[in-house]
Amino acid sequence: MRPAVMMLLCVGLGLGVAGCGQKRCDCEPPSTLCQDGVPAGLHDLSAEGGPSAEDVPSAEDVPSTGDGPGRGSQDLSGGDIPGDPRGGDLADAGSWVPDESDTPQPDSAACPLGTACNPISIQALPYQDTQDGKLGPSDLFDEYLPCGEGIDESGPEFLYVLTLDKAGVLHAKVDEKEGDDVDMDVHILSALDPTACLARDHEHAAAYVEPGTYFLSIDTWVDDGGIEMAGPYVLDVYVTYGSVLPEQAGFNQYVVEAINDWSLYPKNGTYTYCYSDACEPPVDIYFGMVHDGYYMGQYIFEGTGKCYCCGHTLEIFLNAYIRWQKAHGVPETTPYGNLTVDDVDIGNFYQYWFGWGVTDEASSGDALEYAGIGMNIYPEDWDKVTTGDFINFSRSNGTGHAVIFVDWVKEGGEIVGLRYYSCNGSGHSHPDPADPDNQTGVSGPSFQTEYFTDAGGKVLKKYFFIGRAFDPGEL
Repeated sequence: MRPAVMMLLCVGLGLGVAGCGQKRCDCEPPSTLCQDGVPAGLHDLSAEGGPSAEDVPSAEDVPSTGDGPGRGSQDLSGGDIPGDPRGGDLADAGSWVPDESDTPQPDSAACPLGTACNPISIQALPYQDTQDGKLGPSDLFDEYLPCGEGIDESGPEFLYVLTLDKAGVLHAKVDEKEGDDVDMDVHILSALDPTACLARDHEHAAAYVEPGTYFLSIDTWVDDGGIEMAGPYVLDVYVTYGSVLPEQAGFNQYVVEAINDWSLYPKNGTYTYCYSDACEPPVDIYFGMVHDGYYMGQYIFEGTGKCYCCGHTLEIFLNAYIRWQKAHGVPETTPYGNLTVDDVDIGNFYQYWFGWGVTDEASSGDALEYAGIGMNIYPEDWDKVTTGDFINFSRSNGTGHAVIFVDWVKEGGEIVGLRYYSCNGSGHSHPDPADPDNQTGVSGPSFQTEYFTDAGGKVLKKYFFIGRAFDPGEL
């Protein structure tokens, strides 16, 4: 491994504050991890149990225009992603028409259109529909989990169904207007089940989906006084295909699947970047992870819905390994090579990843190399770097970042910068910045582009470290 030569201030386009009074990467958890300047011992936390599903119609009870429902919101197994989808845009979505079937039509008197037994069928994309929420024929769902916990949606709703034949990001938007006393919220579901919510929003919900059948619920929000905010709405539905990363070889494929999963990591500011005392959630230790972190079936890190760079890249790594295990039928208790729970749980692997304790520079490559499950990639092999590799770099202004590689930026055949994914202070919603649906200024999980100093940017090539995880099946 390289000798420790400098401290990396590991923040997403902003400065952090070092803790414990020692030289280290600011991507580490703050001083709550320290006791008199020494990392605290292993913590004893238990995962909370999730709510049970209500007794509601299943997807099999609903006429479908295609195959069964796609991935549920808690399924980390991932799935096959089509070949390189980049370059698709909103216009591509308009050409999609699902295969029709000879499914018998339900009795409209017994099952009004827009109910669970007769959802409105979306036959082509892009799609638009106009309804009045006050006339919603269904009142089946009152709360959506996990994406709408505690939000009262007990008013009437309209239900929709559609089937997709390839992976992409499903978007559903309603024309939210401030001050009109109407609040019709949009929910994307993987099944007709209130616990199968992939995404929700007051106006624009989006979720990465694989081929399969999905449902939309345009439901009425109820305020604290019990008033139903039902009213007219215009619904727009479309799919963007340029918003997911292409499939990769080896373990990088599972890293890509984790990043592509909009149900866990929406790139729309739902989960925001945070590395300061002002925004940190009220937890004993803030690890910078959106969701709880598990390894070998053990709950190790508490997720808070906020993130910072090193914490989020480690979260993606752990999530990717769970996906690999499920895809290969490997028990969750199986280690990744010789990587132990103790090493992950604030041990040496964790310290190399964050840049403190055993080292004063953050390097996921050194962490992978230490555990014998990966390697560093040096400048002479930069042409071999692929999407899903892990990177740490420093900037000329004294800051730094931990990211996941997407692509090189080249001018005249020369590498001048990189496109990456991370938990950023401000980033893009899509891998391709030219995507017509790309949104900028996204805090949290997002994409960004930076340039090296010799190309007018701030990234220092001298302190640019790349690591790749080996395929667990080959260890």
